[in-house]
Amino acid sequence: MLQSNHVLQKEQTDLFTIQKKLEKVLPVIQEALNSLKVEELHLKSLELQNTIIPARDPLHIDLDGPIMQPVPVPECEHINNQQLMDLSVFQKLEQYDEEIDSD
Repeated sequence: MLQSNHVLQKEQTDLFTIQKKLEKVLPVIQEALNSLKVEELHLKSLELQNTIIPARDPLHIDLDGPIMQPVPVPECEHINNQQLMDLSVFQKLEQYDEEIDSD
C-alpha cells in the first residue's frame, strides 16, 4: 500500500509538472493561433479583392481584349480642348521668354 501511494505521488508530481509547462506554453500557442487567424482573414480579403478587382500589371496591354471604339466628341468640345492646349503652349512660350530675358 505504501508503495502504491508512493507511485501515485510520483505520478501526481509528474502530472503537476506537465500542467505547469502547459500553462506556460498555452498563451504562446494561443497568440500564434490568433496570428494565424488574422493572416487567414487578410489573405481571404486579398483573394476576395482580387476576384472583384483582379490585380493586373499596369504595363500589360491585352491585345485579345475588346477593341475600344473612340467616343464621338461634339465639335464644340474639340474646339474647347484645342483652345486649352493652345493656351498652355502660349503660357509655356511666355515662361520661356521670361527665362531668356532674365539671363
